[in-house]
Amino acid sequence: MEVEAKYAVSGADLRVVAMLDHLGIYALRAAPEPERQQNHYFDTADRRLGQARYGLRLREVGERSLVTLKGPAEVSEGLHRRAEYEFAHGDPDPRTWPVGPARELALALIGPAPLLPTLTIVTRRELIFASYQSQDVAEICLDHGVFHVGGRDVPFSELEIELLPAGAESDLAAIAVALREHIDLRPESRSKLQRGLALAENC
Repeated sequence: MEVEAKYAVSGADLRVVAMLDHLGIYALRAAPEPERQQNHYFDTADRRLGQARYGLRLREVGERSLVTLKGPAEVSEGLHRRAEYEFAHGDPDPRTWPVGPARELALALIGPAPLLPTLTIVTRRELIFASYQSQDVAEICLDHGVFHVGGRDVPFSELEIELLPAGAESDLAAIAVALREHIDLRPESRSKLQRGLALAENC
């Protein structure tokens, strides 16, 4: 289960957060280097995944490739809860995936239909770990990105707070409250995929 809070923010606000070393009771620790992510999304020609409210992504970060299958989200005030399968693999076609629940689910959703690319999002992500009593409870992701849709490049900036196993949803709320002392947070109810597809429809 993935639990995260998404917020639209300005690029200037992301720079403010990158300079902080604590938020209320939480100590902050930045990852050594930002990630440059190439995120490629796929669906069938008749949008079988989208109609079932699933998303399929192949993420490339340097030499690493990750496949992610995300289920329908419950969203409230920018807080997203959804089932997620993620594993190291370089091919979005579930027929090539290891045997297991993710493969079975994806094949049930798409049937024999081939997958086609629908959207590419390039993101520069700065990752900050929020810890309490020496335990990492959440990741704060500072995202500068670009939607590549319909021959256009549409930039965006976003802040995500993702719950880690040692954290609780109360930590997400407390971190957001502390962030609002420094920057303007606007809850984002749509995923990056949903926003990118909406842009594509308007091209």
